[in-house]
Amino acid sequence: METELKITRAEIIQRGLLCNCPNCGEHGLLQSWFRLNKSCAHCGMDLARSAGFYSGTTSIGYVASIIFIIIPICFLVGYKVLSVGAGIALGIVGTFGFMVLIYPVMLCWMVMAYHVALPLDLPGNRDGSAPRDEG
Repeated sequence: METELKITRAEIIQRGLLCNCPNCGEHGLLQSWFRLNKSCAHCGMDLARSAGFYSGTTSIGYVASIIFIIIPICFLVGYKVLSVGAGIALGIVGTFGFMVLIYPVMLCWMVMAYHVALPLDLPGNRDGSAPRDEG
């Protein structure tokens, strides 16, 4: 039987999908396009993890690029809408651009995935200090 969570996995997922803090639900996880803050500006939750923790963003990016860029380009080349050379060039440029575009979301989703797997690591689930979202 699992301990009753003050911040449920569903709330963590909802907050993560919106790039909000998994602990307090407020915006402000991102320091810049490519970097998380060291802690949440609102509740102070530590966002720093060991070196390499956020390399999971690469895996998310690879899968998303294959689904949304590479596979559609393969169909376009297969149906001769694009030449092979144009498909390769578009694949390289499109994948790079797509990865840069969605990188902040991937960072937020890594934080979400970590806390969905380990919800008791949230300060709000340890001592009840996190405010709850209303809606």
